[in-house]
Amino acid sequence: MKTFIKYMLLCLIAVNTVIAQKSSQSISLLNAEVIPYEVELTQNKTTHILFPSSIEYVDLGSSEIIANKVEATSNVLRLKTVKEDISPTNFTVITNDGKYYSFNATYNEQPIQLSYDLTKFEKHNSKKQSEVLFKDLGKTAPSLTDLFMKAIIKKNKKELNIKSKNYSVEARLKSIYIQDGKLYFHISINNKSNLPYTVDYVSFKIKDRKTTKRTTIQEVALKPIRSYSDFQIIISHSKQDNIFMFDQFTLSDKQMLIIEINEKRGIRNQTLKIKSADILKSKQKSNVDYITIDSDTMILKDEGYII
Repeated sequence: MKTFIKYMLLCLIAVNTVIAQKSSQSISLLNAEVIPYEVELTQNKTTHILFPSSIEYVDLGSSEIIANKVEATSNVLRLKTVKEDISPTNFTVITNDGKYYSFNATYNEQPIQLSYDLTKFEKHNSKKQSEVLFKDLGKTAPSLTDLFMKAIIKKNKKELNIKSKNYSVEARLKSIYIQDGKLYFHISINNKSNLPYTVDYVSFKIKDRKTTKRTTIQEVALKPIRSYSDFQIIISHSKQDNIFMFDQFTLSDKQMLIIEINEKRGIRNQTLKIKSADILKSKQKSNVDYITIDSDTMILKDEGYII
């Protein structure tokens, strides 16, 4: 009898050990949940969602709903159902600033609300938004990239003396910074004229500095990975600043980076010429330490970031 009891106790200990090992090897994902937003959709009316940043990716959980970006914008998504009384479903949106949004969608013939402004919601929501990493940014989170750009504009330090002036409009390359293998170009446009200045486009090209008449001019166009904002209409006697980010590159002594800023339906075009030595003078991140960005106390420090 004693032998049987001892045997049963050993069996129980063995079972408990196995269960404990299995539980220790498994990890609950409850704390990793991305809490979804609740949205009501219908067939006869369109629902619009305004995001704080440009929409990069949309995935729909069902073919019974359709979604498209509004053509005139980059951060407004419109949705509706293809038929009445669809089954509950979901959809996911990723924006340019790396934010990850999850939505649960249900059908309602008469939705309580048809327009959602997530910009207003996030200002009053203390919950940290989930964030994704983009391949073109490497290991740097998009929010930190935006923070670094804000820091450069906030500091507003003139490190370089590269400028172009034409018909009372002045363009200036104020500084070049480097962070995590990325180059940040700080460009400012100062409209000193009495007429508004509308930027049509900004182009970046690497060209040979000197060529003979028989030599074909070598030209390589560069496309920014992203910019802090878009140059828009610069009203008279005002300035606008922008940051353009590129993968790190260098120039030979025979090359030059040409930045062209063209006016829409105008002739007040600007050309900035950057030499190899200017690129090599790029400032490290330590030059923008301890900069308070806004009332939320976003600070960029040498040893890390605080948002």
